[in-house]
Amino acid sequence: MIIIKGLLSQCPVLSDAVPLEYNLVGLNAISFDKGCYVGQELIARTHHRGVIRKRLFPLKFVNDNGEEMQQAVSPNSDIVDYASNKKVGTVTTALGCHGMGMVRLDDGLNLSSNLRIKGREDLTVRVIRPDWWPIEWTRLQEQRSVAAWS
Repeated sequence: MIIIKGLLSQCPVLSDAVPLEYNLVGLNAISFDKGCYVGQELIARTHHRGVIRKRLFPLKFVNDNGEEMQQAVSPNSDIVDYASNKKVGTVTTALGCHGMGMVRLDDGLNLSSNLRIKGREDLTVRVIRPDWWPIEWTRLQEQRSVAAWS
């Protein structure tokens, strides 16, 4: 249930991502009002400028008929856009037909995206926007997408 809601009970290694990409602001796990910590300036600047290109999303793995695919995906699998074969993310956690993945926001929030696991044409990746996400995250991304097309 925790994975479906976009929450992790055990945090993966945060090696190549900033805490903002792991949605820690939405969970009130980062304070911008107190203390000093390594990376504080970068995190504050990124937060206030609003330039986050990828986030940790809950995922569901299904076949082309919409049936759940159990134990079909492993962590570190690449998520690709089926039409362009462009990598848009990586699975970080997988359990049964659910998982978590670091996915580019443009692709994760685009309902018409056809995302697959690289090398698995029989498996579709459904990206789930958690209901606890601040609405501003979606609006900011929509505004950026519109500006990019203008």
